[in-house]
Amino acid sequence: MSFDLLSTDGRRLPWTNAGPKGGNPQAGQVRDGAMNVEEGGPVALDATGREAYTFGGNGSHLVWMPRGLGGPQQELTLPARLPRMSWASTIAWDTRAGVLAFASGRGDGYFYRYDTRRHAWLGAVPLRNRNLVALASDAANGSFFGITDQLELVSYDAQGQEQRMVPLAGVLPPHARTMAGSLDATLHLTVRDGVAAIVKISRAKVTHIWTYAMASGIAQLTYKD
Repeated sequence: MSFDLLSTDGRRLPWTNAGPKGGNPQAGQVRDGAMNVEEGGPVALDATGREAYTFGGNGSHLVWMPRGLGGPQQELTLPARLPRMSWASTIAWDTRAGVLAFASGRGDGYFYRYDTRRHAWLGAVPLRNRNLVALASDAANGSFFGITDQLELVSYDAQGQEQRMVPLAGVLPPHARTMAGSLDATLHLTVRDGVAAIVKISRAKVTHIWTYAMASGIAQLTYKD
C-alpha cells in the first residue's frame, strides 16, 4: 500500500504501510499535521502540488493557497448558513471529485465539505460528539474515513453523513490505544480498497504504522522505527 507523507517544507515523501520507499525514513522531516507553526500544520495538497488548503486562526477559518505551499494565501469566508468554525484540525481532499472535507470542534464540531472546483461551500454535518484526529478520503467511492481521539474508525459518505463506527482500541496493540489523543504525537490516515494505514508521527518523525483490514477486522504493526 503506497502513499505520500508531506515534509515540513512541503515535499512529498514516498511511503508504504511497511515503511519508507527506498529505505530512507526522512527522519525529522515529516509534517505532523498538528496545529504547530514550527513543525507545520494540517494541509491538503493536490496531486501536482500546485494548490493547497490549510487552516488559519487556530482552525477558525479555511485558507486557500492557489499556488501551493509558500505561495499567496486567501481566507475563504464561511457563509452565514453554516455553523461557525472552531479548532479545525483535520483535512482531506478527494481530488477526483474535487471535494475538500475537514472537521472542526472538540466534542461539538462539524464535518464540513467544500467544492474546490466551483469554490462553493457544500454543507456542514454535526459530528455527534466525535473528535476526529485524522481524516482521509477514499477516492474510489467518494467516501471519507476518520479516527477519533477514542481510537474509533468512522466512515462517512460523500455528503458527510456517518455510516459506520468501528472501535479499534481492542484491535490495535496496547501502545496504540493511548496515543490517539496524545499531545506529543499525531496520526495520519490512508484508506484504500478496504485497508487502512494508520501512521503515528511524533516530533516530525514516523514512529509506527499499523495496517488494518476492514473486512477481517485484523490489524498488524507493519512498521516501527
